[in-house]
Amino acid sequence: MSTVSARLALSLALAMVSAQPGPMAMTALPVTLPDLSGSAARVFRGVCLSAEVGTTEYAGARIAATTYTFEVREYLKGGGGKTVTFRQVGTPSGGPRDLGRAAGLPVYTPGLEYVIFLLPESKARLTSPAGASRGAFLVAGEDVIVPEELTGLFPSAPQGRDATTAAGGGRVPYRTVRESILKTLVGAPPARR
Repeated sequence: MSTVSARLALSLALAMVSAQPGPMAMTALPVTLPDLSGSAARVFRGVCLSAEVGTTEYAGARIAATTYTFEVREYLKGGGGKTVTFRQVGTPSGGPRDLGRAAGLPVYTPGLEYVIFLLPESKARLTSPAGASRGAFLVAGEDVIVPEELTGLFPSAPQGRDATTAAGGGRVPYRTVRESILKTLVGAPPARR
C-alpha cells in the first residue's frame, strides 16, 4: 500500500470511528433505543441471505467492503421491497487492518436473523447500523439478544422476562423490542440525511 493510500485509509478509519461510536465508546456511553431508532433511516427484522466481499472506491483509494442482502420479515421504520441490499465497509474475515473492525461494525452471517437500525447511505454508497455493532440485534426464535448497555426499552413492560432489559441486556421477546421501537418513533423527527 502506498504512503498516500495508507494515510487515506487511516484518515477514513479515524473519521468513521469519530462519526459513530466504536469499541472504546461502547464502554463509556450508554446506547438508548430512541437514539438508535431516531438515527436510523430504516429499522427492519430480516434474515441475512448473502455476504459478498468486494472493494469500493473512496477518495481515490480502494477499501474492502461487503455487500449484504437480507430478506425482510418486517419493516419497523422506513420501507422497501422484500429484500434489502447494502454495502458496509470491512469484511467478515476482518483482521487488524480491517476498517469495519476498527469502527466496531457488525458482521452478518447468512442464515441468521437480525433486527437492524440502518443509517442512511453515504455519498460513497456505504452504510452501517446506528451505534455500530450495537445497532444490530441477533434474533433467536422469538427472542432478540440486545446489548447489555442498551437502555430505553419499553418502560411499562410487565414484570418478568419482558422487563429484564430496561437497562441490563440479554434476551428480550421480539414483541417487546418491536413495541418499544414503534413507541419511540411516534412523534420522532425524521431520520437525519
